[in-house]
Amino acid sequence: MRRYEIYLMEEEVARHYFGQESKLFHLFLEKERASDTTRSIIEKQVNYITRPIPALQLQQLLKQSLKHRIDYYSYKDTHCLSLQPSLSIAEVNLFETKITLEAEGNFDAETIFFEVLRKFDPYFMAIDVKNFRYGWLNPIKQVKLI
Repeated sequence: MRRYEIYLMEEEVARHYFGQESKLFHLFLEKERASDTTRSIIEKQVNYITRPIPALQLQQLLKQSLKHRIDYYSYKDTHCLSLQPSLSIAEVNLFETKITLEAEGNFDAETIFFEVLRKFDPYFMAIDVKNFRYGWLNPIKQVKLI
C-alpha cells in the first residue's frame, strides 16, 4: 500500500525549493521521526511553509470532477475510487493541514485524484515517507533570466 501526505505549500517556498524538493522531504521525514520535544518545533516550521487546505472547495471540486464516474463514491471528507479492470484503488481524506491519499494496485486511481488536485492549485507536494517518494503534483515552471 502506498500512503501519501499531500501539503499545499506557500508559493514563495515552492518557487524557492523547486529542484531542491529533497530538502523539503527531509523536513517532513524529520517530523515523522522526531521525539515529542523536537516534533513541536518541526511542526511549527511545517506550518510556516504550508497553507491550510481549503477543504470545502476541494470537496466540491472532487465531487464535481468525478460525479460522472460509476467507480467513485464519497462520504463526508473521504473520497474513493475503485477501478476494477485495472485493479487500482485510492482513498483521499481531507484535513485542515494536509490531504492523505492511500492507494493499492497500479497507479490509475491515485493519478486521477492527483490530476484534480493539480488543476486546483499548482503548489501541492505529495510525500510518501515510507517509500522515500516525493514531488510536486504540478511541476513549477522556472523563469529563465538572461
